[in-house]
Amino acid sequence: MKPKIICHIMSSVDGRLLNERWTEPYDGTPASALLQVYASIGRELGTDAWMFGKNTLRAIFPYKWSIDGHTVPSDYPAVFIGERHSERIFIVADPEADIYFTSSVLRGDNILVIVGRNATEEYLTHLREKRISYLIVNDATDLREGLEAVGREFGIRSVSVQGGGILNGALLADGLIDELSLVVYPGIDGLSGIPSIFEYMGGATEYPAQGQRLQLLSASQREYGVMWMRYEFHKD
Repeated sequence: MKPKIICHIMSSVDGRLLNERWTEPYDGTPASALLQVYASIGRELGTDAWMFGKNTLRAIFPYKWSIDGHTVPSDYPAVFIGERHSERIFIVADPEADIYFTSSVLRGDNILVIVGRNATEEYLTHLREKRISYLIVNDATDLREGLEAVGREFGIRSVSVQGGGILNGALLADGLIDELSLVVYPGIDGLSGIPSIFEYMGGATEYPAQGQRLQLLSASQREYGVMWMRYEFHKD
């Protein structure tokens, strides 16, 4: 069964995601204090796991695995359970199987990597040596397959997806989002073409949100003028 997917995102009032471009708070409060409000709200969601897109994760683990190797055979064990000492687990889908991890944790949480059958034995050995859990699926670009496997094999029932816009757009188009947790920073970007909350990589004739309607569940003002809104997705 697919875990509940909560898209938890912070944007400027014009829906842009690059926080280094946002205008400063009016009263001199450091912008970092407002970003901490977003982080604390994420913990309030109480999910079993959280997730970044691979592009976002590259800022933390920038190096690529560049060792050639042997593709795993069809009977290769699909699940490896590494270190599991954190309350939550961090999930990333890595279709290329090339993130070079230098740690088994991200922000104190253990890591779970979803890879496809294109992963090499040598890369999976790297993950095991780092005590990083992994899950092999047929195609790691198939988010539904990966998330259903995460729920089935690791018992994860809820995931907060915390960036970025491309991952949000892919989940939207696949109809996988159950709830939107939108945190609005009281500032503006203003430039056309800057990444926004949902960035589906498709053509102008596609409508990735079609058949999906939003119901406002709650709206509240938090510290420093930050607004938090929760929406439930209803699907035709």
